Amino acid sequence: MDEWNLIISYFINTHRMSTFRLTCAHLNDLFSPELANAKHQGAETPDNHKYHWEDELEVQDVTSLEIKEQDVYVLKGAHPTQGDFAYEVPRVYLVSLNRTDGSQVQFAISNQLIQAVHQQEFPWGVHVLIELKDNEPFANPITGIYIANHDFPKQLTVNVKD
Repeated sequence: MDEWNLIISYFINTHRMSTFRLTCAHLNDLFSPELANAKHQGAETPDNHKYHWEDELEVQDVTSLEIKEQDVYVLKGAHPTQGDFAYEVPRVYLVSLNRTDGSQVQFAISNQLIQAVHQQEFPWGVHVLIELKDNEPFANPITGIYIANHDFPKQLTVNVKD
């Protein structure tokens, strides 16, 4: 278990963390912090924004959390003509959460998409902000799953180019 997971495990047990929040933010390579600082006291403007978009996902009633920075995610589902499937997606940042009702929630982000990861603890729980590179194409097949086109299962693609 790495240092972050030990810290989170201690935090969950001592503070009774019940909430995990994940924010995935797609960076805008054209954002100019210099312009924001010079003309707008560091604030973003409609034509100078840091992110193209942000997805904020929150899970309540969390009893345990494990983060693996280099793992494999299994993308499961049902294809309309091919039936049930399960494909391994390599090299992902994997977040696994267990909940009080016994269910498990996973988030997975291909490592090649990640520019930066910021982790913070709060009295209510843990927040992880993952900044996604602007220049890496990806698919978002399920809420909280971001897979680089290069790693997306070829069996599920139809005329998708890298």
